[in-house]
Amino acid sequence: AVADLAVDLLSREVTRAGQRIELQSREFSLLEYLMRYAGRVVTKTMILEHIWDYSFDPQTNVVDVLVCRLRNKVDKDFPKKLIHTLRGVGYILKPS
Repeated sequence: AVADLAVDLLSREVTRAGQRIELQSREFSLLEYLMRYAGRVVTKTMILEHIWDYSFDPQTNVVDVLVCRLRNKVDKDFPKKLIHTLRGVGYILKPS
């Protein structure tokens, strides 16, 4: 758990402030990865390697799109944002 966001890896259930959040498979994988590295920066390259098993940058915005979709589900309806962008570096999951 990070702040009021909780993930149950066995049931694949995600809740925030007691509200259940439905995630697609890749969104769940990204959230799980961000939570494992909570408080630490995760680069786009790390995400590409973990989620898509790419060992190179395909020069697309697939990571940005996936992070945006996840952010819309996890942060949109809550005053405190958890997923932060560090321009030119990557993403970090932490309470704001």
